[in-house]
Amino acid sequence: MPATLRLSDSSYMRNTDVQRVLAFLNNMRCVEITGFSNLGKSALMRLLAQPDVWVRELGEAGAQFLPVYIDCNRMLEMTDQGFYELVLRCLQESSPMLAEDRELVTAYDTLIAPASEFQVPLSFSRGLTAALNAGQGKIVLLFDEFDEPFQQIDSRVFINLRAKKDGHSDGLAYVTATVRSLSELSVGDHGNEFCELFVHQPWRLAPLTAADVEKYVLTYAERHAVPLQRADAEFVYQWTGGHPGMLDGVCHLLAEALHSEPEESTDRWAFHRALVPSVRREPVLVDECDKIWLELTTAERETLLALFAGQETDPAAMDRLRQRHLLLDVDGEPRLFGRLMALYAQQKVDKPTAQPERLWVDRDSGEVLVNGKAAETLTRLEYQLMLLLFDNVDKIVDKYQIVAGVWGEGYIDSVDDARIEKLVSRLRQKIEPDPASPQFVTTVRGRGYRLVLS
Repeated sequence: MPATLRLSDSSYMRNTDVQRVLAFLNNMRCVEITGFSNLGKSALMRLLAQPDVWVRELGEAGAQFLPVYIDCNRMLEMTDQGFYELVLRCLQESSPMLAEDRELVTAYDTLIAPASEFQVPLSFSRGLTAALNAGQGKIVLLFDEFDEPFQQIDSRVFINLRAKKDGHSDGLAYVTATVRSLSELSVGDHGNEFCELFVHQPWRLAPLTAADVEKYVLTYAERHAVPLQRADAEFVYQWTGGHPGMLDGVCHLLAEALHSEPEESTDRWAFHRALVPSVRREPVLVDECDKIWLELTTAERETLLALFAGQETDPAAMDRLRQRHLLLDVDGEPRLFGRLMALYAQQKVDKPTAQPERLWVDRDSGEVLVNGKAAETLTRLEYQLMLLLFDNVDKIVDKYQIVAGVWGEGYIDSVDDARIEKLVSRLRQKIEPDPASPQFVTTVRGRGYRLVLS
């Protein structure tokens, strides 16, 4: 998956996305960016955090903004205090002047060592106010990986964020990146006032355009010294549909095949046709399709299966799939965004359902079955931990493996034991008959955790 949208000449992909989002932010209107798995939400958020992009798109007006990238995976704990601490920390990291602002530093120090719980929100409010008054420009907080914090932490946090926006309407704006819209993620009255800030500025991220895929493929060719051509970019686009998480996988297969066949003797049509079986069975690409499928609702999955079986589909689910850019209308017919995903869905039409054991992870539905019954829906991190343990059943999984497998290698130094233990505890609450005496996820003291199924 592309780690950056930047190209070798310092230009960038997703120009339309950047221009439209910045047009909203130029008027200090909050924006929610949504998109399915590995579609490039984080890459877009990191690009939006770069000041030169603002100047390039908005001219001199762009210099008036201070974009602050906040990766919610860096939260030290999934609590209101953990969220507030991350925001003030990122504000200090975003500007040398803010790093030395006495009021902001004092507020941060009080927040991390409060004399009482009442000082936590007060210190955050004082710290954010200090940043707004420091003369660094209009502040845009870019909340990446926002799904879990929004669903897990106290809704009063988002009431406070709404109040701050209302009090500084011309100097503060928010951007969130989630799989689904905040209104879909909210439960009951959770964060409804905060959601209202985004209702008129949703931005549903689509896969990369054919033009951007060509830029990416040619950049990949330059970076890896591989003789890829525009015809190869067309092949990549047809199979991935512009999905960023699949681009590297197909480019890598192309590169490996070209190393064994001289470029000048290659008939591109025959070359691509011979490569198709490798593309279809490549584990990395299948894994990307798995992730997308698991994020769909039951109604969306059933609708896709009905579509590929030639049966009647649910119009509401079809509309949602179109809005999320999973389905495209091609010559008046609905089509999945790329051949890989289309073949993946087609293979599921007649696939028999796996028989559950006492505890079983159904990768097709994304459900965890306990004694044949679906457990409570897991969050993304909980499900990643469940899969990691399930794939290593009866083996000890140490804390390093958990951080790398759940959060990613980049978080090895920022996720502590307490956060891992809280994640394990939340998983046990959902899958264990008696969470106080776990049968499935057992602790191996001093070494890690083990999933026991027998």
